[in-house]
Amino acid sequence: MLKSHKIISIIFSIFVLLYSGCDEAEYKLDNSSDPLNLGLTPPAIFFHRSNYTLSVNDTFSVELYSYGLPDVSGAFLQILYDRGSLVVDSVITDSLFQIESPPLIFSDQAPDTDGELNIHIFALPTLSIENVSGTNSMAKVFFRVFAPRISELEYSDSTTIVNAQNNPIMIKSYGKAFVDAQ
Repeated sequence: MLKSHKIISIIFSIFVLLYSGCDEAEYKLDNSSDPLNLGLTPPAIFFHRSNYTLSVNDTFSVELYSYGLPDVSGAFLQILYDRGSLVVDSVITDSLFQIESPPLIFSDQAPDTDGELNIHIFALPTLSIENVSGTNSMAKVFFRVFAPRISELEYSDSTTIVNAQNNPIMIKSYGKAFVDAQ
């Protein structure tokens, strides 16, 4: 009986130690690039990161990010930028529009404008999946700084995101990014 009581006491002590050591973790959501901290209402699109401090001749990338997109299969993203300070080096796809294979992407810069980058992205559907959804990076744009200036990146009103039936998805919030080139 004494042995049984000792075993129960040990088990109880272990339980108390384990239970008291399992406090819920408290996380501070203070990352300024998180969609919740940008004041965006989903579905939204924004730039990840939203602030850059750079020098002339620096190269940097910005992710064209979605936040809470419902079923979508393609996008026309028109990015407005300051052609007097920035030049586009390249554009690549990222993970949002990938189903089983990488999405198709086409980009061009509109001539005779202050700075307009047109990006077309299309998911390649399978027999069972034709749309994607969620919060993820749609594409990545690489810029080079060639003149000191404070400028911004923004989505134009022509930006359109569609589902597999080519119906536009209403975007509620658009984020901006700021580039301080020194």
